[in-house]
Amino acid sequence: MSRSTGTSRHVRREYDSEAGRYDRRWERYTRESLALLRPLLDGRPAGEVLDLGCGTGALVPKLSGWGVPVRSYTGVDLSPEMLRVAARRRGVGFPVRLVAAEAEELPFRAESFDTVATASSLHFWTDPRAALRGAARVLRPGGRILLVDWARDALPVRVLDLALRAATRGRSHHRVYTVREVRALLEDAGFGVRTAERERIGWPWTLLAVEAER
Repeated sequence: MSRSTGTSRHVRREYDSEAGRYDRRWERYTRESLALLRPLLDGRPAGEVLDLGCGTGALVPKLSGWGVPVRSYTGVDLSPEMLRVAARRRGVGFPVRLVAAEAEELPFRAESFDTVATASSLHFWTDPRAALRGAARVLRPGGRILLVDWARDALPVRVLDLALRAATRGRSHHRVYTVREVRALLEDAGFGVRTAERERIGWPWTLLAVEAER
């Protein structure tokens, strides 16, 4: 069994067990972390959106409530139970499709989406280069990726990263990246980085918010 397959199995098992209580347990973190996507979305239609690591689909009502022009939303996640919760998010003014898949192996045709969004998912990816190259492949020319994740630049996040890697033996939590490392990963995947910022949303969370264009 490959490392990627083993990691995916552990992530799926962990989040299947958390799905029923995830939104209650992480309500504040989810709300404040997703809010970092809003300024990146302002002023431009999102078109056909792909949400990598969509979890319980918390981005769906945000897109609707923020008034972002969306033609369709496709959420991808490893956990069937998280997707089962996400399936309740309907009646938002655009079609919602949910797909069980790995970020590193996207089952979509090239140039299928206008916007890829991913929030708090990068640190689970065993092969971020493959995932980001896949995101570039499924984006149309001029499409954007909007990425929010933990920022290893901050000491509390570095400590948390090391603790989680030890606790899970790298089987579910893979690793956290600095802003510079994420910029390099995106550029290696063929993106041009437009903005890359760090934002603190309360201890211990310092997050990065990055916008890049294909």
